[in-house]
Amino acid sequence: MTGCASVPTGGPVVRGSGGEDTGEGNGGYVRMLPAGPQPGVGENGLIKGFLRDMGSFEENHHAARMYLMPGPRETWAPGGDVLVYESMDSISFDTDVSSDGTAATIRMRGPQIARITGNGQYIPEETGEVIDVTFELARDDGGEWRINDLPDSLILGSRDVDRAYRPLNLYYFNRDKSTLVPDPVFLPVSSDNLATRLVQKLVSGPTEWLEPAVGSAFPEGATVDVAFDSGSVTVELRGGPTAVRDRYGMGAQLAWTLKQLPEVQDFALRIDGDNVDLPGGEEENLQATDDQWDSVNPSGVSGDPSAYFIRDGQLWSLSGEGQDDDQNEARVQGAPGVGDTPLQKHAVSLDEDRVAGIEAGLESVVLAEAAEGSEYDSVLSGGDYAALSWDGYGDLWVVEEEGGDRDDEERSDPGSKLWLLRDGSEPFEVTAPELDDIAVSEFRISRDGTRAALIAEHEDGPRLYAGRVISDGDDVSVGRLIPLARDLGEVADVAWRSGDQLAVLGQKERGAAQAFLVSLDGSTETTSAGAPTGADMGALTAAPGRPLLSSADDDQVWLTNDRLMWRYVTEGSNPVYPG
Repeated sequence: MTGCASVPTGGPVVRGSGGEDTGEGNGGYVRMLPAGPQPGVGENGLIKGFLRDMGSFEENHHAARMYLMPGPRETWAPGGDVLVYESMDSISFDTDVSSDGTAATIRMRGPQIARITGNGQYIPEETGEVIDVTFELARDDGGEWRINDLPDSLILGSRDVDRAYRPLNLYYFNRDKSTLVPDPVFLPVSSDNLATRLVQKLVSGPTEWLEPAVGSAFPEGATVDVAFDSGSVTVELRGGPTAVRDRYGMGAQLAWTLKQLPEVQDFALRIDGDNVDLPGGEEENLQATDDQWDSVNPSGVSGDPSAYFIRDGQLWSLSGEGQDDDQNEARVQGAPGVGDTPLQKHAVSLDEDRVAGIEAGLESVVLAEAAEGSEYDSVLSGGDYAALSWDGYGDLWVVEEEGGDRDDEERSDPGSKLWLLRDGSEPFEVTAPELDDIAVSEFRISRDGTRAALIAEHEDGPRLYAGRVISDGDDVSVGRLIPLARDLGEVADVAWRSGDQLAVLGQKERGAAQAFLVSLDGSTETTSAGAPTGADMGALTAAPGRPLLSSADDDQVWLTNDRLMWRYVTEGSNPVYPG
């Protein structure tokens, strides 16, 4: 019998089943093959097996249903939030078996590290959240333990989430429709067509967290049918308002959402039976070019922005237009380059025309044009200012710390106030109640203006958060803070590397400070981007498509293009990209 099978040692590489023809595009995602309940398993073993097999979504959780008694097997409808725990080792089980051995109650308890909402958003939980649920067991006709009553929620370990879900982005528009905004969601890996499910979720609207901050070109109430065939997706839209349809907007949302799936080469859009002419036409290939959708690129930047740094109190620009990646230096014109107004922190507008800064030693935020003869003007004064950042609308955001001087160890009632200066002037206070009781040391608004990344000081150290921005004229709020990079023990600086990824200066446990890349999906593990050899990193900055830059304590600026090897660039400190 052993001679009837062999492992091939040569021949062509071919696509296996479940690839292009299915539209699933699992790539490295391996579907789980559940073992199901084993004969003679004990009550605790049954629950542990049930928890493991919950990670299979095939046939409406067919494998998990095999652990249930016939009644619950038919009626169990898991819904709502998925509860996520770290591992089985973090869970405790309290078991109470009846005196006759025919029934049992098992109470499961353990730290809850996250939840996955009904619309697919992964939300990490603050420390202290607990999963506390109860299972009722009974003997079936064969004498085997089966579950007779159970929670309505799915309960998964973090590794089960990694195996059972695929993180992807949906794309919606910021408030002026100038930029697409990624909305990270988790979709279960199953035999169902992934492109179909992704489009259906896109049309149904953004996650509850992001929805107030973005808009969609798809009309509310529209229904959609999706077909996938040999690399092509056909989207049939019906219903919703018919007077005005933003066809380019719908096409852009579809293009950026579908291009994440390598098996999708092109798509067609039909509205109420009529074909929609889209840029690129029949020659479009989502995996080869996206020039026709580049005007709303989710990066939030155009071209290759320069970096900026401080040398001897003067502001200098740093651009990579030289040969062999040599960096060109130039002193910024006007007041920023003169150096007679020392800045504790600085930020450059996205159009690179203006520089704002927190004046060192003074309670003042100043602003100047990056033009010959310009001077700094005070735009905000009388406070203890900690951070500032520009968005894509030309608005300046400033954090003011309250409760005394931030260098005072006796500081009482720390808190933060957030100011918004439209076009760099006319400051008004942003509604941010979650900042009332925390000191914010770093604040970066996303270039699309819909989200903010911030570092908040806590008793156990600084933590990284992301918050959404809701804007309605002068009624602006920042809130619903979500913790990120929970595996980092310390965080010291943060910058937006792209629309869905942050660059963070931090450290794990007792390791040295280094650069990390942090996904906005909340689950993907932080990725190390290393650190300059023999240098203590003091600041970090990033921008879409640009190298990571860092300054060291010895006034040196370092650069990396590959996130592995850092090289010395120039003398200076506090590098920033526009934003």
